[in-house]
Amino acid sequence: MGETRKYKVTILSRSFSACSNEPLELLNRYFEVNLQRNDLPEDTRRIARLIGDSDGIITGSDVVDRYVMDHCPNLKMISKHGVGLDSIDLELAKERGIKVTTTPNANNESVADLTLLLMLNILRQLRRNEIHCDTPDWTSKSLANDLYEKTVALIGFGNIGQAVAHRLQGFSCKLLIYDPCVEPGAFAQEDAVACSFEEALRHADIISLHLPLTEKTQKMINRDTISLMKPEAVLINTSRGGIVDEDALYEALVSRRIRAAGLDVYAQEPPVGNRLLVLDNVVATPHIATHTQESNYRMGVAAARNLIDFFSAYEKERN
Repeated sequence: MGETRKYKVTILSRSFSACSNEPLELLNRYFEVNLQRNDLPEDTRRIARLIGDSDGIITGSDVVDRYVMDHCPNLKMISKHGVGLDSIDLELAKERGIKVTTTPNANNESVADLTLLLMLNILRQLRRNEIHCDTPDWTSKSLANDLYEKTVALIGFGNIGQAVAHRLQGFSCKLLIYDPCVEPGAFAQEDAVACSFEEALRHADIISLHLPLTEKTQKMINRDTISLMKPEAVLINTSRGGIVDEDALYEALVSRRIRAAGLDVYAQEPPVGNRLLVLDNVVATPHIATHTQESNYRMGVAAARNLIDFFSAYEKERN
C-alpha cells in the first residue's frame, strides 16, 4: 500500500505506542489516524462514538460487540494490541467480514517473567517480609519455601506456557503439562510430563494458568477443581480472570483449603470491590504482565503492521 490517507484508523488502546513513537509514526505514514485512548473499555456507546466512520481500529481491552459493529458501518479491521479476544464478538465479526488480528509472540517473555515473579513472591513471602526504612524489622515472620525442585502444573502450553517452562528449568522444577491442543510428544523439556487436568491439579505445588478465555475454559477453576488441589498449592493466573470462579477461590483462600494465589487478571476489570484483594494470602497486580517497554514496542509495531498488511491486500482486491 502506498503512502495514502484514504483509510481512517482509530486507536483505542491506552498503551499503544507508549514507550516509542515508532508504531504511531508507522501508522501516520499510511492512514488518517484518530488517537482516542479509551479509558472506559466496557462503555460500548462511547467506543462506537470514538470509532465513528473509521475503517480500522487498534483495541486494548475495549469491548467490540454488536452495538459497536452496528454503529460503525465502515469497520473492516480490528487489530488487537495484545492476544486476548474475549472482548470482541468474533462470530459476528466473521459474519460481517471484519478481519480480527492479534500480536502473538510479542508479549510471551514479559508474561512469563511476571508469572515467575508471582511464584517467587508467594513462596519467599516477599510481601510479608518486606522491610520499611522508617521502622526496619529484621525478624523473619516465618520460614519461606524454595521454588527449586517444586512440581509446577502448566495449564495451557502455548507460547507463554512454554516460555514459563523454559524459565522453570533453571529451578529444576518438575513440570506437569495439561493442554488438549498439544500432542504429548511435543514437549521438549526434559522434565515435562503430559497428564490430565485432574492429575495436574492433584500433584502440583503450583498451578499456573496459560489459556484463552472460551466457553470451555470459563470458570474451569471452581469449587470442584480446587477440591483436587493440595492444601499447600499455589494458584497463579496471568491469563484471563474469567477462567477462575472468584467466589470459589475466595472461599478456598479464606478457609486455607489452598495456600495462596498470585493474580494479574480478574473477572471484572478494574476489580473494584473484589474481595480477593484484601486477603493476606493473595499477591495481586493490576493486569500488568505485558506492561514492559520491550513488550509494548513489539505489540505496537505488530498491531500497526497488521493494519498495513490488511489494507494493502484489501486495496489490491478492490483494484
